[in-house]
Amino acid sequence: MRISKVIIAPAIVLVAGLAAWFIFASGDPKQAGAKGGPGRPPQPVYVAAAQEEIFGDRLEAIGTLSANESITVTAKAQGIVRNLNFADGQVVTRGAEIVLVDPGEQDAKLSAELANLEEQRKALERTSGLARSNNTSQARLDEQVSAVKKAEANVAGARARVGDYRITAPFAGILGTRRVSPGALVSPGTVITTLDDISVVKLDFSIPENFLAALKPGLDIEAKSAAYPNEVFKGQVVTVDSRVDPVTRSVSIRATLPNEDGLLRPGMLMVVALIKDRRASLMIPEQALLPEGSHQFVYVLGADNTSATKVPIVIGRRRPGFVEVVQGLKGGDRVITEGNTDLKPGAKVEVLTPPPAAGAQAVSAPPQTAAKAE
Repeated sequence: MRISKVIIAPAIVLVAGLAAWFIFASGDPKQAGAKGGPGRPPQPVYVAAAQEEIFGDRLEAIGTLSANESITVTAKAQGIVRNLNFADGQVVTRGAEIVLVDPGEQDAKLSAELANLEEQRKALERTSGLARSNNTSQARLDEQVSAVKKAEANVAGARARVGDYRITAPFAGILGTRRVSPGALVSPGTVITTLDDISVVKLDFSIPENFLAALKPGLDIEAKSAAYPNEVFKGQVVTVDSRVDPVTRSVSIRATLPNEDGLLRPGMLMVVALIKDRRASLMIPEQALLPEGSHQFVYVLGADNTSATKVPIVIGRRRPGFVEVVQGLKGGDRVITEGNTDLKPGAKVEVLTPPPAAGAQAVSAPPQTAAKAE
């Protein structure tokens, strides 16, 4: 009797274990814990909307900025600086007087030439009157006409020499720091200041020659500077050099960037991205991808916001954090970006509200409500 009890007890335990295994393996809806089964709690997930964006191939390089127009303002004649009509960093218009150097005796010479011109014109009037009454020869009249023309040329030369003492802006721009003071003696070539037109800036950079076939004026560029890490400056290629450097095997490119706010200055180092083959593309975050061998899949959130479907897609080009979808999705489809690694097709999900730093692509929706892109 005692022996039979010892045998029956293990048998009962074994039968109970087999029954429990059968219940759990069969997916009894009253039992929880089977992975992916109907009784499993909804999987918390984040989702993002597939959105159409303008996308292009990017080629990065390093470039240097220069002003649209730039000169070093120097003295053209020797003299004493009479007036400095600008402050450091002042914006000036074309033709504005920057510096006035005392012309000294040049003013007196101009006055003398003007007086001589006036005298020669009066003499021409008298000679012309005599010629009309035949009281003088034609040769005398011709001599007086020549004398007037010579006097006019002398006045023009004197005015030009006086003009050398008045320095004006040849174009609108911003002046640099001044290098001289009022009363200083300057000579031809003495640096006074600089003048730069930075309403538009030029960006020069080089591209390897194997990309030459894709280069042409009109290509879009995006440039960034360490001085403004959160700013992206957009411009266009205006010139592709006619020669390839035989040493570096690269071709020089010049682009222009609008600079109405004056943030960019000549000499700045820029990281430039050359963009070609721009087209409208469907983009999703990279973390939504589920690679399986050579194929890519994503989980798409259903219209009920509680189920997810595994969808094969074909991807194209990439950019940091995002990937182009060539086939398999349409604009507005909501893909699961987090919580998708252990999902099963048809599994129940719960869409969570992303934190503020999740980015503009993230979307959220409470159960049974439509999810919208932020």
